[in-house]
Amino acid sequence: MLLSDLLGCRVLDPDGTSLGTVVDVRFRRGPARRTREADLQLVALIVSPRSRMSYYGYERGRVDAPAVINAIMARLHRGARVIPWECVAEIRDGELELGVTAPRIPLDPRVPIGEG
Repeated sequence: MLLSDLLGCRVLDPDGTSLGTVVDVRFRRGPARRTREADLQLVALIVSPRSRMSYYGYERGRVDAPAVINAIMARLHRGARVIPWECVAEIRDGELELGVTAPRIPLDPRVPIGEG
């Protein structure tokens, strides 16, 4: 699977309700190998209910965006959330169907899970 296969896909919860569009993903580096770098493992999708546009890295807490760009990104992606990869049951024709109801994990780490 390629990253381009996921970006732009519509995400559906188990009852068929659209949660939004995949705008970014999160990876974790796996265990290191002696002879080569560790593999990257897909751990989560970033899903935005209002926009198909990427964040271009501005959602990460350590990036200081100009105030105007920060305001635009916040408005375009309000309600965006992290969906763990383990929740995905099926991938087909531009859609990802979740097998379970995903927890509500906000992008902002200061917001408690469930309130995002």
